[in-house]
Amino acid sequence: MGKYKVKVGIIGGSGLNDPDILEDRVERRVSTPFGDPSDCLIEGRISGVDCVLLARHGRKHDVMPSKVNYRANIWALKTLGCTHVIASTATGSLQEDIAPGDLVLLDSFIDRTKSRKDTFFDNSCSELTGVCHVPMDPAFCPETRRLFLEAASKLSLKLRPTGTCVTIEGPRFSSKAESLLYKSWGVHLVNMTMVPEVCLAREAGLCYAAVAMATDYDCWRDKEAGVSVGEVLATFKKNVAKVTKLFREVVPLIGAHEWDTTIDDLKSLVSSGFMSAPSKEGN
Repeated sequence: MGKYKVKVGIIGGSGLNDPDILEDRVERRVSTPFGDPSDCLIEGRISGVDCVLLARHGRKHDVMPSKVNYRANIWALKTLGCTHVIASTATGSLQEDIAPGDLVLLDSFIDRTKSRKDTFFDNSCSELTGVCHVPMDPAFCPETRRLFLEAASKLSLKLRPTGTCVTIEGPRFSSKAESLLYKSWGVHLVNMTMVPEVCLAREAGLCYAAVAMATDYDCWRDKEAGVSVGEVLATFKKNVAKVTKLFREVVPLIGAHEWDTTIDDLKSLVSSGFMSAPSKEGN
């Protein structure tokens, strides 16, 4: 038993926010200095491991990507004692070898958002002072990602081990020119929610990992209709069961793992990003 009590936050994207994934469920309302989270948080357990479930878009799916209060969501999970966050996200594929329905374990991202609050350290909260230039390499927790791969292997579930996702502002989908541009960069997937969630989790000192489900081929392919909401939802509904199964498998692996070194290293990494104000003597 390490010095940190493991508690896993689960941020469910489209289709993966069913509270039945948890045993002994208790609903919690959490207020934060950054406003309200997307919905109530639901505490419970998976295989004896304490967990907290949060629907990223609200349980009614009535919060669009640009309006998600990412800061409040991460702060609320941290407030309830989470040490980890695992997330799911619907994505469009930008590569031929990632087909609709495939699962990808993200390892990096590109930020193409433009109107989101992406840091806790903007002087809007009296509890947080100073400027933090948080390192984002590696962007996702390597040890949590390793356990995801172990869980997928146990389930004989195909999980692509790496992938870069570009996060766009939304709510519109990409134009063909944009889609082709991202593809030319070598990006694997496009979505609307990974940023700033992953960055805020880093600032909060949480071990964060995300599984992306490809729901479509975006709009870069010639002679093929562009992405539609109907296509996205239909593919997600067909494949949400395997994502849920993967999450159920990885949570007990996270709970059984020794995290002291990983969490201490993460805290040190975040602390290294703070800049102190110059002294009056030194200006």
